[in-house]
Amino acid sequence: MKNFSDWNKIKIKTDEVKSEIKIREGEIRWCRIGMNVGSEILGKGESFKRPVLILKKFTGDVFLGIPLTSKIHDGNWYYILEHEGVKRSIILNQARLLDKKRLEEKMFEVFKKQLIEIKQAYCNLILS
Repeated sequence: MKNFSDWNKIKIKTDEVKSEIKIREGEIRWCRIGMNVGSEILGKGESFKRPVLILKKFTGDVFLGIPLTSKIHDGNWYYILEHEGVKRSIILNQARLLDKKRLEEKMFEVFKKQLIEIKQAYCNLILS
């Protein structure tokens, strides 16, 4: 059974955050994704966090984020990202609008060429 009660407590605290983080496209940061409905991606652990790629910055506070998983998947819904010898899948079909209040520490930043490839893969998925 999903634990919505614990997530709701964290969500209330998250909404009260005064984030000083500057959003940068291409960064991968820990993000409080939460407990979500049905097959929507969810965060893990007590903080309901998972890595998220900042794909597109819309304002100083809002961005299009795409979650990552340590499981490697094939198919046009995924982009395989390798960083320092570690492979992860970017889950393109789980992209969503997020507020920077959800963000925590930076993990790493993708190379500009990789970001262009990821954006193209996302556009190909959306337009197919």
